Amino acid sequence: MNPALNEPIDTGYQRPRDPAEIWLARQWQDILGFAVGIRENFFGVGGNSLDAARVTDAVMVEFGVQLPLNVVTEHPTVERLATLLRDYAGSLSGPLVAIQDGDGTRPPLFLVHPDHGQVGPYCGLAHALGEDFAVFGIQAVGLYTDAEPRRTVPAIAAAYVDTVRAVCPTGPYLLGGCAIGAAIAYEMAALLDDVRLVAAIDHELLEPPGTGTESWWQQPPGRSDLPRILASWQERDLVPHDVAPEFAARSLRVWQANQDAVRDWRPSPYTGPVDVFGLPPAMALPVTAVQRIHECSTDGRLADALRELLG
Repeated sequence: MNPALNEPIDTGYQRPRDPAEIWLARQWQDILGFAVGIRENFFGVGGNSLDAARVTDAVMVEFGVQLPLNVVTEHPTVERLATLLRDYAGSLSGPLVAIQDGDGTRPPLFLVHPDHGQVGPYCGLAHALGEDFAVFGIQAVGLYTDAEPRRTVPAIAAAYVDTVRAVCPTGPYLLGGCAIGAAIAYEMAALLDDVRLVAAIDHELLEPPGTGTESWWQQPPGRSDLPRILASWQERDLVPHDVAPEFAARSLRVWQANQDAVRDWRPSPYTGPVDVFGLPPAMALPVTAVQRIHECSTDGRLADALRELLG
C-alpha cells in the first residue's frame, strides 16, 4: 500500500504560484496526461511508481539534482515537491515561463506579466483554455533575482521580443497581457511581423481584487512593512509559504519600475486591432488603435471568448 494515497490532501485545480510550481505542474501534466492542481495527490489522481520515476528524471535533466526514488511518495503534491526545488530553480528565473505545452496544432499564446511581474495568474486561464493550447508566461526581470528591472515599456518589449523569437523565430504571434502587460504586448506587436492577436485583459478576470499591490500606487510601503505584506500574501495563498523573505522587496521594486515605465509610455505605431477582454486597460491605448471589445464576466467566460477567437 502506498502511504501517499491515504494522505488527506485537497482535490480540484488550484493554480501554481511561482516558477518552481509552474514547472513541476507542467511536468505532471505531461506525464499524467492532464492538468493537476498544486494540492492534488500524484498517486491519488492516477500516478504510479514509473510515473514518479519520470518526475525525478525530469528534475535531474532540468536542475542536475538527483532526488531519492521515494521523493514523490514523501512529497506527493506539486506544492510540497516544489519546496525541494526552489533552491535550485535559478534556471527558471528568466523571462520566459512555459505554462502549458499544448498539442502543437496552434501557435503558442504569449502572456506578459501584470504590474507585479508574476505570471502565476495566467495558469488558471491556460487550464481553462484546455490542454491543446500552448501557453507561455513572460515574467518580469528582477522578480526572482537581483537583476535590475527595466524601466521603459519599449526596452521591456524589445527584450521580450528577443525572448519570444528564441522560441518562435517566425509568426504567427499571439500576444496578450493585463495591466502593464497589455502595453508591453502592444509594443511587442509593433516590433513583430505576422501578429494575429494582441489581447488586453482586465486584471479582475484573472485575479480577484485584494492582491495587495493595487493600493501601492497611493502610498508604496516602506521596507519595514514588507514582512507583514509577505505574510499577508502567504495567508491568502498568493505565494508559497517558503518563498524567500526578500521576495516582497523585489516585488515592490518590480512594481515601481513598471509604474514608472507605463507612466512615461509613448506608444509606437501599430495598425493591427487590440482585442479588449473585460474593462479597458487602465493605461490609455493610442486613439488610433482599433479596439474590439469582448464582454466577459468573472465566471470563466474569458477562456471561452479567447478560445472562440483563436479557433
